[in-house]
Amino acid sequence: MLMSATSSIIGCLRASAAAILLLTASFSATAQTLPPLGTAAAFSVLGGSAVTNTGASVVTGDLGIWPNTASSISGFPPGSITGTLHAGNAVALQAQSDLTTAYNNAAGQACGTTLTGTDLGGLTLTPGVYCFASSAQLTGTLTLNALGNPNAVFIFQIGSTLTTASNAAVVVINGGSGCRVFWQVGTSATLGTGTAFEGNILALTSITATTGASVSGRLLARNGAVTLDTNAVGGCIVGACPIINLTPTVLPQGTLGVAYSATVTASNGTAPYVYTVSAGTLPTGLLLNSASGQLSGTPSALGNFQFTITATDSVGCQRSRAYTVIIAAAMCPAISLAPPTLPGGTIGSPYNQTVSASGGATPYVYTLTAGGLPPGLLLNPGTGQIAGTLTTVGSFGFTVTATDINFCVASRPYTILVSQAICPPLTLAPAFLASMFVGQPYNQVFVASGGTTPYTYSVTSGALPAGLSLNPQSGVLSGTPTMVGPSSFRITAIDALGCSISANFNASVQLTPPQSIPALSGWSLLLMLGGMLGFGLLWVRR
Repeated sequence: MLMSATSSIIGCLRASAAAILLLTASFSATAQTLPPLGTAAAFSVLGGSAVTNTGASVVTGDLGIWPNTASSISGFPPGSITGTLHAGNAVALQAQSDLTTAYNNAAGQACGTTLTGTDLGGLTLTPGVYCFASSAQLTGTLTLNALGNPNAVFIFQIGSTLTTASNAAVVVINGGSGCRVFWQVGTSATLGTGTAFEGNILALTSITATTGASVSGRLLARNGAVTLDTNAVGGCIVGACPIINLTPTVLPQGTLGVAYSATVTASNGTAPYVYTVSAGTLPTGLLLNSASGQLSGTPSALGNFQFTITATDSVGCQRSRAYTVIIAAAMCPAISLAPPTLPGGTIGSPYNQTVSASGGATPYVYTLTAGGLPPGLLLNPGTGQIAGTLTTVGSFGFTVTATDINFCVASRPYTILVSQAICPPLTLAPAFLASMFVGQPYNQVFVASGGTTPYTYSVTSGALPAGLSLNPQSGVLSGTPTMVGPSSFRITAIDALGCSISANFNASVQLTPPQSIPALSGWSLLLMLGGMLGFGLLWVRR
């Protein structure tokens, strides 16, 4: 009776503790956001010092290492990779950089429930942020209940190590995904034999998956090694990211002491999005809402603030856009820019025009705030001079903004039309081609003149005789013809300013050159005549 009563009490206490834990977890459900993996999202395995494998492991997705190189990767085969191997290259470097960003993001989110000293086995948790001051242990099965929300996020912040016992398991239920479970590990993680694990392990040092462990997620180690032994890793890799739209292209300017609000909106990815300032500094007094993309607050300092906002969708695809927001004084005068329009120019010609501001407090700073200048031109930020040599035909629209010493601004849109230069008459020599023969080397130089060097040469219609090719820089037609027959083609030469000349050519490849009769020397001729004369006398005597 006593043992029965005691067991009942213990059972009730366990049930109550589980209920309290579930309730606490539910309470923190809205605090967590998806850590932005960036380019690391394409990797199922990413190591810092080494990636080693024993047995027939299968990695579904990319495998990479940085800063070490391919010499620190071993065991493939017998292991296999369905994606791409990136060893010590720029792709792996960027993935490690993005992993660091995601690791810091996961580590920096507010803790909702502290589980220090609690074995995760047997627990059922709802979306939230769970914290371990030191190590975390999983014996048995951990159930993660997404509560019917496919975008539910679970984050585990672990101060030192993560260890799972043999045949332990993490199970996500009720519409959730292990791809949205993140294990931020302060040192190293070890998955026991036969463990069925779900989630992305972001470890500061190393990750070891022992024999037969499977991971529906990613194993991403920042500084140490990833060690595999007959494992299956992957399941969270998405295809090529779509082009995410990020609008607007330009944010409104602000006024000192006046409330400011603007929203950056992402689309064409997989919602929800997380918005971050990935470079630069926001205007003093403004904050970016990571969930909505709203930039708001009351500016408290004058200045020209340049920053980049990055939107990351729910599968790690990203898009960034650079912005400039000027916070000006409250009472700005009317500043004007002149001239109202800018003249066009011709390709290859020097260009020199100046945009001038007036009405504000000098000095001014001139910047491009939209569009782009024609290639070859530069804007002097101190004088407003636009100068250089035009290199590309086209219509180029841009906006020049002048900012005075009080950060009061004025902008004016401009368009510069760059047209083709007036071309001089060009010539192309030769007018005819020398004869061609099968098996005989051929060399002919096309020479353009009358324009601006250098020239480029190309075949713009027809086809060269088989075995010949045209050098586009030198104009040399060379090679050894391989087929008898006629050919017709058009050669075009274009000078440095885009002026061109074309000419049609006909070529007939013959079988062999005509054989010439050898010339006889004087003595040979005398001997031949003498022989003929002797033969004639002999015939007469007979």
